[in-house]
Amino acid sequence: MALIAAFGTSDGSSSSTLKVLGMNLLAAAAAGAAGSFAGFIFGIPRTLDSAAKAAVAGAASSPITAEKTSAILASNTNLERISDWLTTLLVGATLVQIGPIVAGLKSFAHYLATEEGKLQGPIVLLLVYFFIIGFLGIYLLTRLYLTSALTQTLELLDGDDGVSSLAVLKTALLKFEQAPDAAVPGYVLLWENWPLSDEEKTDPDLNYSVALMLYRYLSSPSVQDAPKQVSRLRTAVAQAILQAELKQQLKSFFESETKRLGDQSVAGDISRTSFSQGN
Repeated sequence: MALIAAFGTSDGSSSSTLKVLGMNLLAAAAAGAAGSFAGFIFGIPRTLDSAAKAAVAGAASSPITAEKTSAILASNTNLERISDWLTTLLVGATLVQIGPIVAGLKSFAHYLATEEGKLQGPIVLLLVYFFIIGFLGIYLLTRLYLTSALTQTLELLDGDDGVSSLAVLKTALLKFEQAPDAAVPGYVLLWENWPLSDEEKTDPDLNYSVALMLYRYLSSPSVQDAPKQVSRLRTAVAQAILQAELKQQLKSFFESETKRLGDQSVAGDISRTSFSQGN
């Protein structure tokens, strides 16, 4: 948009086009930054106070989360309130002022046809365009990802034994099965950075969850350093199968995945190396 506007408003020389393009890009960046800031402000979640938290806990669809988290996050409703107000205002104003609105659009169109309008009009349009794009983009990213990330953090910090508790990590990793594919790398990163002792790292239950998590991570398109993750998967399986019940569950899982994907898959490799005869 900035480049097209630059070609349309410059005098045709390359230096003039670059100057106008630079001004257009600066205006677009400023508008995008302002829109992004506004989108973040409206999208950031709110932490409920004690009274509001009790009300949410009573109506929550997931009572376990409501009982165990020391704080509850709720969606920021400021934008919804403004949206209701603006919708009513715009509908009423449009119906009453339809004539002046049409006249204003015609006036702006004539302004764009003047020499002054040709120079200043594109800047106005760029400001509006990039402000809206920046606002919507950052607002949606904040609502989709920041609320989820902060909620998971609050759940992790609610362990009775402290944030380094093995039980808290095991409980957190159990939730990856219901998490969307985009959230799995976050669980892998959580496990990688969690402070565990050498003894805790060999816990069979933990390694059972880690094995399933790493296998799902390896199946996702966002996997990074696959050979390293395969090696980690083998180590986790080796630690988990020290417990007979977990060994049987993992064996059934990887045999099922091998039938579905073939012997040359990661599941087939794990089945051959970890669950061969006599192992």
